[in-house]
Formats: sequence, structure tokens, C-alpha cells
Amino acid sequence: MLGNEARNLLVNAYEKCRNAKYLATVFDVKERTVYRLVAQKRNTGSVELRTSERGRKAKLNEEQIQQIDKLLKQKPDITLLGIIEELDLDCSESTLSRAIHKLGYSLKKKVIHASEQERPRCEGKEREVAKIRL
Repeated sequence: MLGNEARNLLVNAYEKCRNAKYLATVFDVKERTVYRLVAQKRNTGSVELRTSERGRKAKLNEEQIQQIDKLLKQKPDITLLGIIEELDLDCSESTLSRAIHKLGYSLKKKVIHASEQERPRCEGKEREVAKIRL
């Protein structure tokens, strides 16, 4: 892959001599690359690498992430599916989960306190359990 300086040199050389086949051998690229870079210079005014256009694009933009944060502050017990439906987001639950984690939120499990654990059982079910144990 050619760096930005080599790309500029190649396009400048092409503008002077107009011999793409010769330049392709000199710069050790394909002839098609010469024409592509010249067209890129003509269309955009630059032959620099377009590194910002690489990779997977984010499903959630900054505005949507701010809406998620605001919604979580209003309704802290809302589910992931509830957030997707309420904000009409076009993403999966795992994508949303990663975005929420980046906001600094974590999964909070409800802890059953001792007073909640010692609930009286239903009498009918207690007898059934006693029969099974015998």
C-alpha cells in the first residue's frame, strides 16, 4: 500500500507524463491504481488514505447514547428490550448492553434479604414435600 507522500508523487508524475503503464512499473503498483488515484484526486481534491472510512460503523450514534443515559436515569429498572422498544433503536440487545456498560452502568442483581427468605410456605405444598421425603 502506498503512503500519502508516494500517492502525491504518483499523481503529480502522471499529470506531467500521462504514461500510466510506465508509472505503474516505477512505483510497483498496478496500472489501475494509477487511474484510481488520479480519479480520486479529480473528484475529492486529495489522494490521502481514507482511514476514517474503514471498519464497522457504529450502530448507535452519540445522540442515541445520550437518550439511553437519560432513559436509564428516569427508569433504572427498565430492561434492554424495553429500551430498544421505547427509543425505537435498530440494534441488538448485546450492542445496547455494550453501550450501557460504556456509560458506566453495571448489572445489579436483586439480593434477597433474610426477612424475605423466611416466608411461610403454603400448607398444602409443605405436606407434599413432607410425603416425598418419607
